[in-house]
Amino acid sequence: MSESKSFDTLLRARDLTSQFGALSAVVRNILNGRRTALLVQVQAVSGSGLNPVGFVDVIPMVHQQDGAGGTVPHGVIYDVPYFRLQGGHSAVIVDPAPGDIGIAIISDRDIANVKASRKSAAPGSYAQQDIADALYVGGFLNSVPQEYIWLTGSGVKIKTSGVMDIEAGSVKIGCDVSVSGDISASGDVRAGNISLTKHKHSGVQPGSGTTAPPE
Repeated sequence: MSESKSFDTLLRARDLTSQFGALSAVVRNILNGRRTALLVQVQAVSGSGLNPVGFVDVIPMVHQQDGAGGTVPHGVIYDVPYFRLQGGHSAVIVDPAPGDIGIAIISDRDIANVKASRKSAAPGSYAQQDIADALYVGGFLNSVPQEYIWLTGSGVKIKTSGVMDIEAGSVKIGCDVSVSGDISASGDVRAGNISLTKHKHSGVQPGSGTTAPPE
């Protein structure tokens, strides 16, 4: 009769028949206590937006399992640092949101002191591969995005239902531009060397009439 796979964390019959079986049981139970990565869902987010990278509270999505095969949901893992694509003072800010699914990578040692100081520090304890010392990387099994930057392979598409706000010293566009909608400018607009607000027409006689609409 084959052994039940529900009892992987407990002793099996063959573990008691030889020294190899006993050693295998010890090794198996040691490995069962090691954590590497967990599929998790975000419950709360702090420190988002134009702030130093913050933290998320997450809950593992794959339940714990006892020796009899019963399942027990995990509790929440609090204050997990989340990943932001950043180099120096430049970053792409796409903060996680409650409901997102991602991966919690389990650190080898206790990172509590580094989290608190954001500097190199001694481990907070002798704990190893504890799920409390997780790091969050998002973007797995999530729903269809409603706003995005999409590199299609033949172009780039940007979509948002809100306002696209660009703050820069200047903007240079090296291509033709088509606009479907009105254009408003608080300053002058130039076509070549011709000013929209300051250009003059010669050969115009004073009078009380108005010009015709543009043609």
